[in-house]
Amino acid sequence: MILKDIEPIPQAMDKSFRFTGDQWASDFHLNLELPGIFKELLQNDTVVNPKIGIRMDLLELAELEGGIEILINIEHQSTRLDTIKIRIIDDYKNYSKCKHKLPLLSVIVSPFPKEEHETEYRATESDVLQPVFITIDDKEIRKRLNILKDNCKNREIENHIILNIAIISIFVLENEYEILKELCLILAQSEGIKGKIRSDMVKVLEEMIKYKLYGNEEQVMELLGMLEEDRQTAKRGMRIWYEEEFAQIEAEHKKELSIKEAQYKKELAEKDESHAIELAEKDEKIAELNTLLKTNGIS
Repeated sequence: MILKDIEPIPQAMDKSFRFTGDQWASDFHLNLELPGIFKELLQNDTVVNPKIGIRMDLLELAELEGGIEILINIEHQSTRLDTIKIRIIDDYKNYSKCKHKLPLLSVIVSPFPKEEHETEYRATESDVLQPVFITIDDKEIRKRLNILKDNCKNREIENHIILNIAIISIFVLENEYEILKELCLILAQSEGIKGKIRSDMVKVLEEMIKYKLYGNEEQVMELLGMLEEDRQTAKRGMRIWYEEEFAQIEAEHKKELSIKEAQYKKELAEKDESHAIELAEKDEKIAELNTLLKTNGIS
């Protein structure tokens, strides 16, 4: 067996999440059980200049009952959402609402439960961001894995079910080797997973094997060897789009986040400083009042 290129690509999880949602947008909507009916994937960024350029993971147009249209911003969050990042997502919301003139639902997909995230951002008293959280934890991964096992030997498998291969591999945090190996076996055993979606799932699974098992070359080579025939087929059709196209996107996205995080950290520091000054002034006034009361024989 000859295996090469077992180093994980930069930002492998983010790339895999956006790649899956971009290539299989309608089925991705079904897989995550998002509200309404998927209509189309929208442009998810504007690049006016590096200071105000905004790039979200995925932005889609959906239709609710009664023909009401809404935007859905889907964000992959591999870490716990903090004050800085939720404010960036609020920027995404405001930009998209302004551009498309439609209400927007912010959705965070994460391996961590809602209570471990910053769950609200108040721009003003009337403008409050409260994202919807979809948790892909160990329990949810086992549930999705069982769905795949129940369907993998069918001659026809719905695409939104097949996408669990990508979702599980991206979000698994426990027993990574065992879970990823089960996904390789499902692909090997399935006749119903074929064509482009098979190639796409192989590519995502390949990248997650290299990323999640990085440092254990024996395990990486074992699992990649199970996918080797499919890997070669997938590489011929996808490498340019998946790796080179995302390289430019990632550079812009990283620069944007760096600028915004620096800006928000500065603003938070200024708020803390202002609050400290206010407290000091209040303490000074209380001290003056206590002195006045003592001077007048009141204590």
